[in-house]
Amino acid sequence: MLMKRMLLLAVLAGIAAGTAGCKQQDAPKLDRQAVRLYVGDQVRITADRPVAWSAADDFYAAVDADGTVTARHVGTTTVTATADSGSAVCTVEVQPRYNTFVEPAYELIGQTISHAEIDAVEKREKIEETKFSIAYKGELPYIKRVEYFYDVADEDELNAITVRFDKGYENEVKNFLSERYLPVPINAYVINFYTHYETLAAVKVVWSNREKEVVLQYGHNPEQIKQ
Repeated sequence: MLMKRMLLLAVLAGIAAGTAGCKQQDAPKLDRQAVRLYVGDQVRITADRPVAWSAADDFYAAVDADGTVTARHVGTTTVTATADSGSAVCTVEVQPRYNTFVEPAYELIGQTISHAEIDAVEKREKIEETKFSIAYKGELPYIKRVEYFYDVADEDELNAITVRFDKGYENEVKNFLSERYLPVPINAYVINFYTHYETLAAVKVVWSNREKEVVLQYGHNPEQIKQ
């Protein structure tokens, strides 16, 4: 009986040792599974063993060799810690500091689309409509007008969109754009030009001292942005 008991204990000890050995092969454990940052903020994520870090899309957030995450643009991505035993993922949500306005439906630019279809996606109050344009009231006091333009050569194709702000919002608009877009220099006459990472939308900021307003223009390429 004593011999059987000793054998049983030996077997159990072996199983425990084997289980402990398997645990060493588990995926790395992170000190957090999700982080929420503002554009420009940093946070360090740590793992329970040496790992290699990588970011799924460093447009939104980048990560360096020691696990420090830098928030770059508004959106959500992941960073991954990889070891020989497996990998672990942390979700990174990047929030804006600037919510200056609701962007219009610029993804519709270049498409054949009816006035009614624009009305269906645009939540602002419509204030004017012509054959080639639809204008909406700004959702905030400093937003004068949001206007959708059709191509004069093809009146069914949406050509460009403008958002007009009160003068004095230049920096606010630029900060809003820089949190969401990459700057792309085009030529000397363009003051500020941004193109979105994931879409064909082009964004141009124009200062108009004569009209005392800031005009933000969207178009699917520079030639199609109305001047």
